[in-house]
Amino acid sequence: MRKSKKTAGDIIKEILSHIILICIALIVLVPIFYLISAGFRTNQAIYGPLIDTNSWVDESIAVKSENKIKQDVLLNRLMILFDGVEAGKDAEQIKADEEKSIADKRKPNYEASKNEVRVLKDRTKKWILSKSKDDTTDAYKEFKTAYDAWTATLSEDQKELADSQLFEDGDYSKLRYKYEIRTSFFNFKCFFTGAIPNAPNAKFPYLLWVWNSIIISLSVAIIQLMVVALASYAISRFRFKGKKASLMVILTVQVFPGTMAMVALYLLLQYLGGLVPALGIDRKIGLILIYLGGGIPFNIWLVKGYFDTIPKALEESAMIDGATYWQAFTTIIMPLVRPILAVVTILSFVGQYNEFVLASVILTSQSNFTLPVGLRFFMNAQQDARFGVFAACSIMGSLPIVILWLALQNQIISGLTGGSVKG
Repeated sequence: MRKSKKTAGDIIKEILSHIILICIALIVLVPIFYLISAGFRTNQAIYGPLIDTNSWVDESIAVKSENKIKQDVLLNRLMILFDGVEAGKDAEQIKADEEKSIADKRKPNYEASKNEVRVLKDRTKKWILSKSKDDTTDAYKEFKTAYDAWTATLSEDQKELADSQLFEDGDYSKLRYKYEIRTSFFNFKCFFTGAIPNAPNAKFPYLLWVWNSIIISLSVAIIQLMVVALASYAISRFRFKGKKASLMVILTVQVFPGTMAMVALYLLLQYLGGLVPALGIDRKIGLILIYLGGGIPFNIWLVKGYFDTIPKALEESAMIDGATYWQAFTTIIMPLVRPILAVVTILSFVGQYNEFVLASVILTSQSNFTLPVGLRFFMNAQQDARFGVFAACSIMGSLPIVILWLALQNQIISGLTGGSVKG
């Protein structure tokens, strides 16, 4: 058969479709890449650089999370040091020159003695801005030469003061400040230690939050799976009075989002908590019941449609062989609907794992928080934000979803109903 040639319009449509797919991929992947990279950076600001290229390290401070110093801060520190030492030098020099001027009957000249510090400041600025990583660069060598020329005009005490601020433990060969493009696993370590940067006494139970999220999401997914499978099978296979009305009620309930009933749900749990404390506010069971009520209607419609695609001849043939409805359901139908049940499980687990609004209203104590509710502490305000920790904990907290997806992906991709009935 002769193949049809592509027209110019077909080629343009194909190009446009590829461009649209690339744009969609970028929209989805760029925030993910930004979040991952933010977990490795030391800057905790929300809009900070992905890689902090404006930082130096003060090696006299042993704690890595505390020894970073910004470039402009370091430059100001060194300028203040040079001016302070020079001021002490001037005081001594003024006194000596005044005594000598009395004898020589001349006016003291201080400008010549300030030339070395001017050159040193200029070389220091070039060295800092060059971001030299070691002492082999030309910028550092020029700075060192200017520093040696300047310290030659100082007294021993003044030189010792200057050296103590620039070199480690008085060792003239070990410079105290070094430039470093810094990435760090510190934010990821916080996930296991409970610590946060610049607040050594603050502790947050990240692992407990993840565990709470897993318990709540997994409980909802399992209960929903059982209820949805039974209800969908009954609606798909059996005829009973009120079947159509029940489906319409389920569809109508699903139209309204759960946040619209947030106040009513809160008051309901508050009332139930007075009768049964385990179902009240700040209880995981109460939150699980709310999630179940919101997810079951949609999933019943989803799974019921999948049941409708499976021929009834499979069950009828099993019943001819003596099987009951329950045996036909568990041994014949359930293996065939595993793909849709896997989809329901993932949708339910991921939806409840990432849910924030209802959980933030129902859960009030830190020990019961889920991970999304707990992580809000790091994004309350721009000045209090610790986006590096937020990003790292978000990445670590996403691992249960990744593991669940990898475990069920074969069930989702495969089509087990193909070829079940011979034509």
